Amino acid sequence: MNEDLKTAKIGSVMQFFLFCAAADTAFLMECPKSEHHKYAGVGATVFFTGLLACFSGGYAIYTAFDNLWLSIALGIFWGLLVFNLDRFLVSTMKKTRNKTKELIQILPRLILAVLLALVISVPLELKIFEDEINEKMFYAEAQKVDQLDSLYANRIQSRQQRIDLIRTRLDQKQEIRDKYYQEYICECDGTCGTGKKGKGTECERKEKRFLQIDEEYKQAKLEADAEIAELNTMKAYLSQQNIDERSNLRASIADGLLVRITALNDLPKGPQIAIILLLISIEIAPILVKLLSPYGPYDHILKTVEYEFEINEITSINMRNQQLNNKLTVMASIEQSKIEQELVNNEGAMKLIGEAHLELVRDQLKIWLEQEKRKIKEQGESDSKNQS
Repeated sequence: MNEDLKTAKIGSVMQFFLFCAAADTAFLMECPKSEHHKYAGVGATVFFTGLLACFSGGYAIYTAFDNLWLSIALGIFWGLLVFNLDRFLVSTMKKTRNKTKELIQILPRLILAVLLALVISVPLELKIFEDEINEKMFYAEAQKVDQLDSLYANRIQSRQQRIDLIRTRLDQKQEIRDKYYQEYICECDGTCGTGKKGKGTECERKEKRFLQIDEEYKQAKLEADAEIAELNTMKAYLSQQNIDERSNLRASIADGLLVRITALNDLPKGPQIAIILLLISIEIAPILVKLLSPYGPYDHILKTVEYEFEINEITSINMRNQQLNNKLTVMASIEQSKIEQELVNNEGAMKLIGEAHLELVRDQLKIWLEQEKRKIKEQGESDSKNQS
């Protein structure tokens, strides 16, 4: 009841922050107000670190799964996990008057705090640099599309070059055909060549040459038109394939967490390092507060209580050991008495056995003596008979 009255004197907000700092309010009530504010500050740092982890984890989950309720649930879970871990780190630090010992016990906790800060910083960086990351991803996507367009443009260009080459060759054949046609017409009109008008020998020869070239040109044109049509079909197919591949590429380009982290790593490192250092300083703040704070009344009371508990525990163990030793001594005495009684009993039994054995030996001696006497008597009687 007294502890409840004492605790009621502390405000509810301060009580909450003292809970976050894992401080014992019963011990704090016996300390000055400065101890209350010190541990409330430590608890507030632990609480806001957990809150920051909640927002950071929630945004990371939302970026990965694009699910609002899932991100809220897992964000709260992550925040509570970091809060509980920070609270554990603070509660396990014990103030002593030996700074070297404090530094040794704080080192693994600092390493763990730095790792937590690095994990928390990534989602926050993704949110802070969201516009820059989107721009980076846009240009990366555009670069991939340009590479695809360039690849198909080269393929289409190679077909177009073949078409141009075919047309150039066909035009050359057409020029030769037209040239022979003009010579043929001119010779038959009498305006050139022999100057004789009408179908003479030279006119027929040039007509025959023109018809041969014209036939070759028509055949070449048919083949060229077929090849050009095939190449144009291939060009149209490549153009459509380029459009389809571009659509597939845009659809396949992911917008997930890993892609954003990759884009984040391509940004300048200066602002990211500043954010990481800020979060590291926030994460290790509760530990540094406990390290840098002087050895206060709360620490003295806590150490006294722990020392008393340790003494009581050692005393209890010693008493239990003493009781055990006494029981062992009594049991040893009882066992010794049993052994001595058995020895006495065994001694009487051995005496009886000895007497019985002696009596048996006497009987055997009597029997043997009678047998020997009988043998001697019989021997004497036998000798008497022999002499007579």
